Amino acid sequence: MTDPNLLNRARGVLGLYRGAVGGEKQAARGALTRLLGTHALYLDDLEAGLPHSQNPDDLEHWRESQGWLAQLGTERQDEALERLIEADDLSVPERRRVLDALSVGALVTSRSAGWLDADPELEESQLVQAGAALKSEDIVQDSRPVAEAVRQLTLQGAWLLARPERRLRAESETQAEFYAGLVEGLTQRRARIESEADRFVVLARLSVGELSRFRSAAAQHGPRLERDLLRAARALGKQLGTDSDL
Repeated sequence: MTDPNLLNRARGVLGLYRGAVGGEKQAARGALTRLLGTHALYLDDLEAGLPHSQNPDDLEHWRESQGWLAQLGTERQDEALERLIEADDLSVPERRRVLDALSVGALVTSRSAGWLDADPELEESQLVQAGAALKSEDIVQDSRPVAEAVRQLTLQGAWLLARPERRLRAESETQAEFYAGLVEGLTQRRARIESEADRFVVLARLSVGELSRFRSAAAQHGPRLERDLLRAARALGKQLGTDSDL
């Protein structure tokens, strides 16, 4: 087992090498090279994610993600995946490698409880179901880190599961407009009206909770509709009559 004091000393020299410039950088490079060679240490012994090399020059264009990608298929794969799914510098082929080694369903299941705050209408089972339906290529082509892409795509799918399209039947076009406005006021989402023969249907995506609130509001305030319309008609007529030049 490598002496912890030796490792700490080598890590200190590595830190100096990274922060130095000019002659100081060259001196730190020489010290680091000697330490690694003398004690059979490699850069990744000093810091996980660095290349398995004794040459400090290999750090110049090295990305930490490359080191973790090299751990896929090894006993350190789980640790590597934890780092890689949060990385923001993976290329598309690298994202494919990560997804080939990753269980997206298991990731969603392990994190879904923490995502419920994003939408009070969601249930954890809907998140798990939406996660299971994710397509790898959609995640690959997403520009966000893998974990965030999975989160957002899962939330989008769960949103649809939680809010199936409802068909709210209305007795008249006026009532349909009232229902549509009520939906939009309650949910801040657009509702659509379709006509069926002499009846009208309001189409809207509503969760169970939203549907319950809609029905409660419609029952409470629906009776006002005809009364308020009659008042509005009288007021409009009075205004037009007052403004008329006849």
